[in-house]
Amino acid sequence: MKRSKTRKQWIWFFGILAAFIVLLIGLYVRMISVRTSAYETVTEERISPVRVQDTVSTEVWRTTSFLARVEGGQTIDVIAYVGGWVIEKKVILGQEVKKGDPLIVLEDPRRELRLKESEARLKSARANLNELRRKLDQSQALFEKGIVARDTVDSLANQVASESASVDSLEASYGLMKWDVDNLTVTSPIEGKVEEVLPDVGQEVTEGQLLVELVSTEQKRVVAGVEPRWARVIRPGMKVALSTNYNNHMEKTEGEILGVSSNIDTISGTYRVEAKIIDNPYNWLPGEIVNMEIPIELLSDVVVVPRTAVLSDSNELFIFVYQDGKAVKVPVDVDWINDREGTISTDLIPADSRIIVEGHVGLSGGQIVKLMQ
Repeated sequence: MKRSKTRKQWIWFFGILAAFIVLLIGLYVRMISVRTSAYETVTEERISPVRVQDTVSTEVWRTTSFLARVEGGQTIDVIAYVGGWVIEKKVILGQEVKKGDPLIVLEDPRRELRLKESEARLKSARANLNELRRKLDQSQALFEKGIVARDTVDSLANQVASESASVDSLEASYGLMKWDVDNLTVTSPIEGKVEEVLPDVGQEVTEGQLLVELVSTEQKRVVAGVEPRWARVIRPGMKVALSTNYNNHMEKTEGEILGVSSNIDTISGTYRVEAKIIDNPYNWLPGEIVNMEIPIELLSDVVVVPRTAVLSDSNELFIFVYQDGKAVKVPVDVDWINDREGTISTDLIPADSRIIVEGHVGLSGGQIVKLMQ
């Protein structure tokens, strides 16, 4: 009886012990599961999303930029070729005109009457000449038949020559008078903008008097001051990019270098560079400031990257590349860089890698990264 009771006690003891062991194993498994899940969550959070670009070798022009001022063309003085009275002003201050557009209309009745008189005399002389030529042709035919003498034909031929000379003289006189009348309408000799209109309607003007001042818009140009090291490589005929930001919209066009001044400006320490605007679709006005970008060197076997992809650390430039699922830190030398982009020699970038261009914040070398979708 006593032995049976002892046996039951041991059975209960081992049962409780087994239950306790099972409970401990369960708690351990639960703890390991929680820790693994937490680790995986932290690891997942540490995987940075990045955007990459392929490593493509190319060639690109290294450029440098200067601020340039838009200047108009030369100021043209339009004078009166003939005198008269102003009866109409066709333009106003600031108006743009094309070559040949009327500016001012003059009136001079005396010139118009002389033109009519000259025209009438010319018509009469031409009629006389035609009649003499007709008589000469008849006399020539009668002479060949032996009806009239040779002297009659020669006399008519001399009259025709005299009258022909008279017609030439009258045509020249008529042409001059017509030129005077035509110039009573003063036209623009260039494409430009009206700076000033001097006479008023009803005012008498004389030959040679200044009537209108125009500023040429046919050859607008930009002028920049450049440092001596750049002035040495700039040549006439080089194409340049011109741009400006207007109402949050980038306006771009092309220009061509006209030349570089031979002397340096002692105040600014720069050389004057002029470029003509090849096309001005935005109607830039004189005085506006634009950016002039000049190509100075052709770089070959380079990769063009965004400016933000080039980072610095303790005066060392580097980039991150994506390779085998990790971010690899690569020290680089930048051949050329501006506020938008830069170039890196192709041989500095590891093979089978892509350049990380976005997602650098908090990134470190060797860190696991994932590509942005």
